[in-house]
Amino acid sequence: MRITYLIFLFLIIQRVEAQTSTLVLADSLYAIGKYQKAIQLYNNQATISATIYQKIASAEKARGNLTQALAAYKKAIAQEPNLLVARANYAKLLRQTYQYKKADSVYTELIRLQPKNPDFHYQMGIVKQRLKDTTAVHYFRKTVKLDSLHQNALYYLAKHFYTQKKFGKTEKLTQKVLQKNSLNLKVNLLSAQNAYAQKHYKTAIKRYLNVLNLGYQSATVYEKLGAAFYQESQILKAIDFYKKAIRLDSQKASAHASLGKLYLLQEKPEKAEEHLLLALLLSKPQLDELYQSLGLTYKTQKDYKKALHYFKLALEENPNKIRSQFELAVAADNYYAELDTRLSYYKLFLNKFESNSKANYYTALAKRRISDIKQEKHLGSGQ
Repeated sequence: MRITYLIFLFLIIQRVEAQTSTLVLADSLYAIGKYQKAIQLYNNQATISATIYQKIASAEKARGNLTQALAAYKKAIAQEPNLLVARANYAKLLRQTYQYKKADSVYTELIRLQPKNPDFHYQMGIVKQRLKDTTAVHYFRKTVKLDSLHQNALYYLAKHFYTQKKFGKTEKLTQKVLQKNSLNLKVNLLSAQNAYAQKHYKTAIKRYLNVLNLGYQSATVYEKLGAAFYQESQILKAIDFYKKAIRLDSQKASAHASLGKLYLLQEKPEKAEEHLLLALLLSKPQLDELYQSLGLTYKTQKDYKKALHYFKLALEENPNKIRSQFELAVAADNYYAELDTRLSYYKLFLNKFESNSKANYYTALAKRRISDIKQEKHLGSGQ
């Protein structure tokens, strides 16, 4: 009996050692990024503990398999419901996969269990924000109360006050962040916007230039710098930054308009004309698109009289609009009783667009309908 017991114990020890060595190998594979092989070894364990399920979840997440990662976290939590690390990671992944209501539920429970954990409050704030729930600000405030230097929570609080035009509070919070981390891009940008909104143009210039020094570029930042330099009567610098804005976004009507006005001040009417005309062109709404959409709306409602009206308006704005010309024929086909009138609209379409390769689809439909109408005429004349 003693020998049998020793053999049995030896086999158990061997098995445990083998499993331990397999886990060590799996962990090392995970550490160097060989996630698939690590997952295979984790799954091959005789007994998969909650800790191993967490490792599987981490590896699946690293591979981008978020559904499998969520499933692994759920298994870990099912085994050990009080495993806060697994529940926290599960909640965060729910948020990252846009499952905000589920994340809300998990964070509510986590906050109940650990009411003084600042990250749980911060994550809940993000979730509430995504759900467009106004209580989000409450959770950011709670985060800062528990961790006075929580940079992200301070940023969201500052942004909240900025949208409410409480510029003093925005200033206080942004500067608090920047004192500890002057490289925080989001907060630097918000700080610059806050100064500009208060018409503190010298400060705004300094802050926007700092944003550019951090490697961030946008047409809006260049445009704001142009406007701020203009307010400080530095016309040449203003022109330079408006031109930079246009280089990044040639469709920015407001930058063209401002640049045109500055060239007018410099008595350069040709350049002023160029940019003012571009601003006018870019600011003009695409009425042809709006008219066409309205025409299609009335067509759907079988109000062909109104559909005809708006397709004609679309073609007045843009005579080369293929879809509107074809839809005009379709509306006429449904509205008018006379076959010749209906036929004439399709023929008009073919006269304009038959040679245009972009109209091939509509051309085929128009030809088919012309054939049908002609056949209808023939049958009618035979009666």
